[in-house]
Amino acid sequence: MSKISAEDDGRIHPIPSSIIIVNEATPLLSQEQHLAGSHTENITLSSCMSLSTDEQVRMGELKGLLLLAISSLLFACVSVIVKWLGNNGYPSVEIVLARACIQLPLGILGCCIVGVNPFGKKGVRRWLFFRALASSIALLLFFYSLTKLSLIDATVIFFLGPLFKVVIGCIVLNDSFSVSDVFNSILCFVGFLFIMKPRFLFYEMQQDDKYGRYFAISCSLAAALMSAMAYITVRKVGQQHVMVHVVYFGLVSTLLCIPIMFMNLQSFVMPQDKDVALFVSVGGLAFLGQYFINIGLKMAPIGLVTVLRSIDVVFAFLFGVVIFHELPGFYTLTGTLIIVIMTSTISMHQWHRQELRNAAIKRRKSKDKLIQYQQKQQKQHQQHQQQLQQDEASTSTA
Repeated sequence: MSKISAEDDGRIHPIPSSIIIVNEATPLLSQEQHLAGSHTENITLSSCMSLSTDEQVRMGELKGLLLLAISSLLFACVSVIVKWLGNNGYPSVEIVLARACIQLPLGILGCCIVGVNPFGKKGVRRWLFFRALASSIALLLFFYSLTKLSLIDATVIFFLGPLFKVVIGCIVLNDSFSVSDVFNSILCFVGFLFIMKPRFLFYEMQQDDKYGRYFAISCSLAAALMSAMAYITVRKVGQQHVMVHVVYFGLVSTLLCIPIMFMNLQSFVMPQDKDVALFVSVGGLAFLGQYFINIGLKMAPIGLVTVLRSIDVVFAFLFGVVIFHELPGFYTLTGTLIIVIMTSTISMHQWHRQELRNAAIKRRKSKDKLIQYQQKQQKQHQQHQQQLQQDEASTSTA
């Protein structure tokens, strides 16, 4: 994978910090990239929802959106395989371990091909490790919820990651948290209640294994929180190659899964011949999904990226109905719709505020540079005048 610069014919955008990727593919951004933003003028919510008027740039943006759609499909296929294996008695930890064992050598091979250090740059390795740890825990929890919940329930609850990202950013990084964010967060909680169906509100709809379901819901919610923590970490360190993330994730996930298997928290099940290909597919499809999402995010316009994130839920709904015959009820569909709309709104408003702040910073820097330039010119003019006066004085003396 070749390194693409942000100046190549204007088609590559900095990866937007308002987008949270709900897997370990989240790229590390430098502080300069975070402040750069993707637009410096005409920053409106409506303008970020449209494609560029330049045909060449527009083709690049469409290609980025296509890559993101393909990556969503690949990750949806991974979720389907995980649920299928879980329904056939395979523990979720074993599936995560298989994925890590496939992605680790692929990541090392990718680092050798592109010529980067698999362990990343010195000075940020502890952050890379922490990010991989948070992502691995998130994936362990999410895969467990996939094996216990319907595909749509697990996916939508995991979709709450952007909400946690905004809250953690407000606490840790002093990001703004407006009244509209509070309102949207409350609505997200209402949507979550519709999906969870707690006993004190939906006592007539309780299932036999309600406590097991509540635990699985808690795992999916905790997975969303850990994915948000993994994202917040990226704003503390510089940019690293996506293959480095794959290596760290594979290594840390392996170190986490093996002790869990040895402690018999989940018993190992020897894969049957027909299921070996599914275990391999989990790692291979996820690896391809990471590659496509990393490239697509750099090319696609931010507003459409935020909207396109909802396609993850659409795939979960379609695959759940067609493959697993999981027909969601009215409350689940209502909660899903509320969460998707509100998390997308939160991401869009967070991006808009950030871009306005970035534009103000750029204008201030431009103004400072202009003042410095004027002062330099004035100083040079004064020095030139002084030199002329000295030359005139020397001529008069002579």
